[in-house]
Amino acid sequence: TPVTCNPLATLKYTHQKHKSMETFGIGVLGCARIAKKNCRAVKKASTSSRLQITAVASRNKEKAVDFVNEVVLRALDNGDGDDDGDDDEQQQTPIIFAGEDAYDQLLNSVMTMTTTTLINAVYIPLPTMLHERYVAKALTSGKHVLLEKPVAPSSKSYREMLHAASQNCKFLMDGTMFVHHPRTKQFVTSIPNPNRVTFNFTFDGGPDFFKDDIRMKKDGDPMGCIGDLGWYCVRMGLLVFSSHDAGMLVRDDDDDGGRRLVTAAQVVTYEVNEEGVPYDADCLVHFSGNRVLSFHCSFIHPLNQTVQISGTGSEYTAIMTDPVLPRDGDVLSYSLVKQGLVSYDEITTEEVEEIEIDNSRVQEVCMWNNFARWARKVEQETSSASPSSNGMNEQQWWMGDSVEVEEANANAFYSVHTANVMDALMESIKLGGAKVQVKDV
Repeated sequence: TPVTCNPLATLKYTHQKHKSMETFGIGVLGCARIAKKNCRAVKKASTSSRLQITAVASRNKEKAVDFVNEVVLRALDNGDGDDDGDDDEQQQTPIIFAGEDAYDQLLNSVMTMTTTTLINAVYIPLPTMLHERYVAKALTSGKHVLLEKPVAPSSKSYREMLHAASQNCKFLMDGTMFVHHPRTKQFVTSIPNPNRVTFNFTFDGGPDFFKDDIRMKKDGDPMGCIGDLGWYCVRMGLLVFSSHDAGMLVRDDDDDGGRRLVTAAQVVTYEVNEEGVPYDADCLVHFSGNRVLSFHCSFIHPLNQTVQISGTGSEYTAIMTDPVLPRDGDVLSYSLVKQGLVSYDEITTEEVEEIEIDNSRVQEVCMWNNFARWARKVEQETSSASPSSNGMNEQQWWMGDSVEVEEANANAFYSVHTANVMDALMESIKLGGAKVQVKDV
């Protein structure tokens, strides 16, 4: 049955069906395209993490109704999700908030409802320039936040969000999906002593994209292709050169001086629109030990999402051609490629080994499962700590001894360092392509 747009009409039903101690309710701010994929993932993750979409807010009433009918209710009708004996009868029709103040309606209702677990967290796929306002409001209303990337207009802004999260004993996580899939961890550690990572992440947006898309608007997503596509490239480089160990972001075993892993960034060539938003850029990110991430991000080139890792510790190059938007199927893969020369060094030979990884749970489902798991532990363990002890330093925003809290802190640490590099890249453009030191804010 199609959903009405009267939140009060569904409120009574929602309270009756909601299981307060088990369900982890998600409120969605905005109906962006990426939100559809994530909300489908919530349903697929729900039986293991007891996640439910319990509220949706959009400034456009018709868009909100269509979103709920298409994404949430159709998933319920199709029985979309893990089959482990859970019953869809416990699923609920989401409350819809519509109008110019829809996001505030949702968050204000959270603060006044008597059922405190109706919305445990909010998912925010809004334009970057709206993140500060709604993240702050969500955290002060006592809700965890999953935030789309790029996370903030600046690294300083994101650190302030994390500080607010730690002080409110709530979890804040960025929505970089591929970091949660087991393939990524295996891929980034596949080459010993890596010193070069190259990444091409491009797509051809077309005329309508350049005219209307928020990623081309200074008051929407001012970092353009660097924030939208380059974020993934930088995150991949950080994972590779830290060997998937967050502690290495500030500790280099080859450097007794304890320098930061990332040293400088530069946008070598770039194009910007009339608002100064970059839509094509070739970038370099320098790491200690003469290691380099080079990447091309663009809204004007054909779709390409190829990443390569090479180094002095192996004859092989690791190659993945679908890291951000994976292929469909029960398995994902990456390649280890070794080239050689024969016939007096005149003919090239190639040896390719395909490494396959289980994909029974796709990366966005892995992300939502981790988000729910980490958020529950953060709230459980940090709520017993004194407020002043949370957020004491950038490596430990939340106090706790569990593996989950440790993983939550590590994820936030990577996000902060990704934002640091974003700052340096945008500063490089302002300086006409100069090499800029990557700083902590």
